[in-house]
Amino acid sequence: MIAFRDHQPKGALQGALLAADRLTWGLGGVFQLICNICLLVMLGLTTVTIIGRPLGFSAYWIWPWTMVFFVWLSFFGFFAIFVRLKDVRIDFIANHMGRYGFPVTRLVSDLSALAICGVLMQQMPMVMATSRGFVDGAILPGGEELFRQALSVPLFVSAALIIVSALVDLGKMIVGLPENLTEHHPET
Repeated sequence: MIAFRDHQPKGALQGALLAADRLTWGLGGVFQLICNICLLVMLGLTTVTIIGRPLGFSAYWIWPWTMVFFVWLSFFGFFAIFVRLKDVRIDFIANHMGRYGFPVTRLVSDLSALAICGVLMQQMPMVMATSRGFVDGAILPGGEELFRQALSVPLFVSAALIIVSALVDLGKMIVGLPENLTEHHPET
């Protein structure tokens, strides 16, 4: 069940929160697609290396770009996993806590996400200022190398979007809207 699919808003605030929830959910799908593209590029570059070596082809830039796409996949996935509810759920604990179990775990989850991502966003200026230079060997089409700051940008974009998503969920909780739940659990 996804809350914005199953509920009609009762007022402007609920409508705005459900619209924001729908937007973050959609952005999660975009980030999931970006992760899949990063993975496909990594696999493609690795395949070229495996097939090319016995044929005498080797490009030194393949390894650095594979690592760049791995970092980007991880950082873009940070938001996709959170908003698309693919992270670890502790429903069995919530079930044992009685009627307040799910609201408590929802609150703890959102507050934890806000705290962690708040620290990440607080560190962003320092990380960007100290990430000088280039990613060795990650050559761009113009011949220059990729700026090192490009590695961190997806992390900070994901952290900012997680903050927005957690705030939207807290707002939904305050106005009485249920939390989003996955449509299936891999365990079932």
